[in-house]
Amino acid sequence: MDKIMVYLQKVLTPMANKISGNKFMVSLAQTFQLLLPIIMIGSFACLGAFLDIPAWQAFVTSTGLQFIFMTIQSLTLSIIALYVVVVLPYQYAQKLGINPVSASIISLMAFLIVTPHDLYTAIPTQWLGYTGLFGAMIVSGLVPQFIRFLINKKIYVHMPKGVPPIVEDSFASLVPSLFTLIIAVIVSRIFASTSFGSFHNVIYTVIQTPLKSFGLSLPAYLTMQILCTLLMFCGIHGNTVFATFFPITMAASAENLAALAAGQPLPNIITGSFSVFCQPGGIGATFGLAFLLMFLAKSKRLKTLGKLSILPAIFGINEPLIFGIPILLNPLLFIPYVLSPIVCTVVSYLSIAIGIVPRLSGTEVNWTMPQFVSGFLAQGPQAMILQIVLVAITTLIWFPFFKMVDKQISAEETETKDES
Repeated sequence: MDKIMVYLQKVLTPMANKISGNKFMVSLAQTFQLLLPIIMIGSFACLGAFLDIPAWQAFVTSTGLQFIFMTIQSLTLSIIALYVVVVLPYQYAQKLGINPVSASIISLMAFLIVTPHDLYTAIPTQWLGYTGLFGAMIVSGLVPQFIRFLINKKIYVHMPKGVPPIVEDSFASLVPSLFTLIIAVIVSRIFASTSFGSFHNVIYTVIQTPLKSFGLSLPAYLTMQILCTLLMFCGIHGNTVFATFFPITMAASAENLAALAAGQPLPNIITGSFSVFCQPGGIGATFGLAFLLMFLAKSKRLKTLGKLSILPAIFGINEPLIFGIPILLNPLLFIPYVLSPIVCTVVSYLSIAIGIVPRLSGTEVNWTMPQFVSGFLAQGPQAMILQIVLVAITTLIWFPFFKMVDKQISAEETETKDES
């Protein structure tokens, strides 16, 4: 087991450092964290407008609430790519050391230029929503890099000393804006002349759709959950890995919401809120462990830790357990820590695929939502019952390993007491 621990650290630490050190990936994670309120408001508004309960539909239709909900959803989740192309370049430019406001504005300009539109009248929302999400991410990554390249090569308007910073910044961004504009127009016209019709359609067809098909498969999603768990076991948070899947799962959520609104079958098993099943109590699915410590531990230290950790575990926070037992790099707890999320992910996927639990509506539920409440909000009573079953299963997985650790620490406490 010690050799396994050394091997995991040797393999995972460089990989995690490379991922966490990638400025664009970190910026992407921060962007979706910042946009989470917009995403949640939009998804719940869509659910409120189209929840398929006759009494509810009669109420929202007669009161005019349905129109209000639809308006909120259309101006939040339905144009999420527009929000991304404003926030992501700003975050990325800060890390590149260039003017973030200029990078954000220029990126927005480039995105709109490559987006099909009706001249002087409208910009169709098709490519402003989840279908344009990867296009927005590509523009948000390339434009700040291009601006930095021009600045490093000193290709910008230089102002004399003493000019106010705001004036200097505006003139410094003039040349990058012009070059970006020219490139965006050329790209737009080139793709408009092809069978794809637009830059966005190329990205959606060639990149986003294949990635979505792969990322929403059980093997890919399970691999992501395992990798995050292994990283956390080695003391490295897996948030950045989760962020790489977020655009894919968010697009799947939007597709399910659109199908719900149209009264059609929901297409995707895995959506953004599927994660509420995979790690109950935090990474490693430790809710059951907190319960065992609180009620069954003979060790005074573990019982106290259980009392302190049960409330955070309800909200998906398990750092007290990871560092308090500790679980971190503890060979005795490696098997249940990695096995529990695997079991939860597979059981959840199969339960939905078979039809025991209906497919999730697409409503985005924050990971800090209390256990069981999150399942109810993601789909309804069936999802909440599935969460209860998963907690029971993971508690059984943790039980024999909990007994070993409890016995070991109890013996250490007794020995210390006798010596004193």
